[in-house]
Amino acid sequence: MKIQITDGKVLLPGGLKNCTVEIENNRISAIGNNLNSGNSTVKISAKGKYILPGFIDLHTNGIAGFDLTNGVYDYQKHTFSFNRDIYLKGLDKALKLYAKHGTTMVGFTTFEASINKLKKIFKSIAKYKNESESIYKNVFYGIFIEGTFIKDKKYCGAHDPKYFFKPSIPLFDELQEAADGNIKIVNVVPEWGEDALRLIEYLTSKKIICAAGHTNSNGEQYRMAIKKGLKLAIHALNGPASSSFKPFNKGGALQAFLHSDDVYVEIITDGYHVDKAYILDLIKRKGVDKCAVITDSMFLTRMKKINEFKISGVKGKLSDNGEYLQLVGKEAMHSLFGSLLTMDKAFANLLSWMTRPTEGIWNRMHEPVEFEQALKYVSQMCSGNPARILGIYNSKGSDKNLGTGSIEINKLADIVIADIAETKEGYKLVVEDVIMNGKMI
Repeated sequence: MKIQITDGKVLLPGGLKNCTVEIENNRISAIGNNLNSGNSTVKISAKGKYILPGFIDLHTNGIAGFDLTNGVYDYQKHTFSFNRDIYLKGLDKALKLYAKHGTTMVGFTTFEASINKLKKIFKSIAKYKNESESIYKNVFYGIFIEGTFIKDKKYCGAHDPKYFFKPSIPLFDELQEAADGNIKIVNVVPEWGEDALRLIEYLTSKKIICAAGHTNSNGEQYRMAIKKGLKLAIHALNGPASSSFKPFNKGGALQAFLHSDDVYVEIITDGYHVDKAYILDLIKRKGVDKCAVITDSMFLTRMKKINEFKISGVKGKLSDNGEYLQLVGKEAMHSLFGSLLTMDKAFANLLSWMTRPTEGIWNRMHEPVEFEQALKYVSQMCSGNPARILGIYNSKGSDKNLGTGSIEINKLADIVIADIAETKEGYKLVVEDVIMNGKMI
């Protein structure tokens, strides 16, 4: 079946163009005007709408009552159910909701847990990926192990130090076997020393993305990890990550990832995890081409309000304004517990910040960027750069996992049709339709 999206403002790598996007056999087959269409062609009018690449969220813990590590939240018992059938239904529901908000691929992220529990989770995910007939399984790009190889409990954030493990190749292989190859990103903190470096080098040789966050490493340790293949800084500026403004040991993790052109940075654009002034400073320092927008969303995203909860042994609560989550405890003031963000909102927030004059912290002022240019920048950070990080930006043959993150001929048809309107508060983006892997959802 052939699909033609007509009359929309298409965001191409070169900018906006009023034209038609044609889709056939799950890929973009043509872009232009006056394209031929047969009787079997399905036409979708996008008049007045924007046609964007599907969003790619590298880092999300859950949504719609589902948490990848803990399962489905039970409202009556205020606990999580880990029954496999319930778990798989919850997973599919979560992936469906991501897609409804324009996210066509996710790196689904784990908290710390026992090795046996992680293996059980990963086997369930592999079963879903291998056996499910749901269209939404294509949203699940891969597993992101965040909590397992953290070291310093002072930098644990919302992770429980009880289940931190020393990095090792045999341990990773054990987990990857259970996951049937679905682990795609791993947090390995450099302060583990040679153990970390060996695993980073090994993972890089397997084309698995090495990341670092919740790290107390000094700048020298972090830079050594970069040489071995580390390429992603986890939720940059949203601590906990070491920093030193003195000249010793080349500073901390912050100084190392700011300095390196080989490291991408994750940014959470809800306005709470990191102030927008710092976000714009970071983008200016690293460059648009080295930033990737993430949500770091939690299971409470897009579900009815729950004031307090406990997950992975750590207590959290909903903020007074209902817009973010925070840790509970005497020392937890302003310590956040993941976000309630979806990628459509993350996109709109950053678009709003970039198109308005904003005071920085390290920069006196960020001048507004013209709308079309800002749209290109934000799309690059929400779609193009995440695809580049994962190594799936360029299309090669018919491999379904290759070629996404932009609207170009021969790339996967992962497309968002959205209404974007400016209000007094900023831009609002409403997802109207989503095409994922060439299919309307």
